[in-house]
Amino acid sequence: MQILEILLEWLYTHWVTIVVVLHVSLSVVTSLHVLLFKENERTSLAWIGLVILSPVIGSLFYWLFGINRIKRLAQKEHPQTFKQDFRQAEKAIHFHALPAHWHSSIIAGYKIHPINLLAQNHVEPLINGDAAYPAMIESIHQAQRYIVLSSYIFDYDSLGHQFVDALAKAQQRGVIVNVLLDGIGVGYSWHKSDRVLKKLGVKTARFLPAISLTSIRFINLRNHRKILCIDGTVAYIGGMNLSEDNLVCTAAHPIDDIHFKVSGPVIDQISQVFSEDWFFATGELIQFPSYQAKASQQCNSSSVVARVIQDGPDEDHNKIRWTLINALVCAQTSVKIMTPYFIPDQTLMTSLHAAALRGVAIEIIVPKRSNIAFIDWVLEANFLRILAHGIKIYKNNRPFDHSKIVLIDDLWSFIGSTNWDARSLEFNFEINLECFDAQLNAKLSAFFATKKQQSTMVTEQEMKELATYKKVRNNLFRLFSPYL
Repeated sequence: MQILEILLEWLYTHWVTIVVVLHVSLSVVTSLHVLLFKENERTSLAWIGLVILSPVIGSLFYWLFGINRIKRLAQKEHPQTFKQDFRQAEKAIHFHALPAHWHSSIIAGYKIHPINLLAQNHVEPLINGDAAYPAMIESIHQAQRYIVLSSYIFDYDSLGHQFVDALAKAQQRGVIVNVLLDGIGVGYSWHKSDRVLKKLGVKTARFLPAISLTSIRFINLRNHRKILCIDGTVAYIGGMNLSEDNLVCTAAHPIDDIHFKVSGPVIDQISQVFSEDWFFATGELIQFPSYQAKASQQCNSSSVVARVIQDGPDEDHNKIRWTLINALVCAQTSVKIMTPYFIPDQTLMTSLHAAALRGVAIEIIVPKRSNIAFIDWVLEANFLRILAHGIKIYKNNRPFDHSKIVLIDDLWSFIGSTNWDARSLEFNFEINLECFDAQLNAKLSAFFATKKQQSTMVTEQEMKELATYKKVRNNLFRLFSPYL
């Protein structure tokens, strides 16, 4: 007891010195780690500032959330043979009779993500949940062998009930069903849809569960992919979560969005992404059926040349950013971007400005108000920078538009789950389709034109006349844009 009392008295007397020594030691070690392993200068400086100015807490926060452990886990646990099916099977790069000025982009694109473009695909845009959900549920009802579904949000609301019922009935008639939900996204609904599915006998898993001692380190890294593949015959991807809010005709708080029904050999690339995610989450290998063209599909005018681009804070890091930069170099006449969150990093913004300086017409549509107020403030802080060199930006007056598309000239389309912000490009696991097809591009250009008619163009005068307190607020939050 006497030794304990002496120890406590010593701690009481010297606690300030102990905290200072601990803070300095942690700060030095942590700052060295930041300098050695962080590539982004602004992010590195911000972390070092946090570490120094927040004794002990800043260092602990960095070691918990600032280190990308997912990449190491992915390289260790993802069997490389698992990815050889479509990443390394073909050595030659196929140009599919695409215009010559795109050939260098296709070569670079293969080096960015070594998957070949595949011909004879069909991609059908589905506007809002009113069109997408009935098609998805009907495909589930028609499933005969295998269903895989991945979603960031799967609300157990009136719409979620329909999906749960369809998936459960498919499982009951002998179809193998695997449902993968993000560990954070599943929490958006009070009643967890995966728990209901489990009770009905459907196999489910959570990607990096939030309430887990092993996964709490990865709470900032989320699976944002939306994938539904059925029997190797049809797939659905895009940016639409499973929520009744996307039923625009009836929702109390409607969310506009666009999803895509895909048929053709590129389905194998989509299902492979799910298989990798499922293995990462469960350690279980699944054998999803390969694409088999039906006679009706072979007669269909399937002209889309496409390939999957996946991204995440693992070995696929930065692939979508590089794909966008690579495509922007080839732009000759126009670039059209529609995204709910537009906070590109300096590299992407420079690429857009470089295209604008060449005379390319660049138009960007964002929501007038998104579902996250401080994201709108950061975007507003960047408006004057974005407008430089003739770029035009429009605010969509609809309640909230979650659509994500990029169109270049009259040929290239980029569709999927990725937003133009740090969260999508740095922290999330995403999936997009890179498509070459004039007809698909024309459909999406018409969709873009309709959205532009519902929008108001942002002007420099409007931004210059913004109240001073708003300018201060906006630029303050802009400092945190690398982490939003």
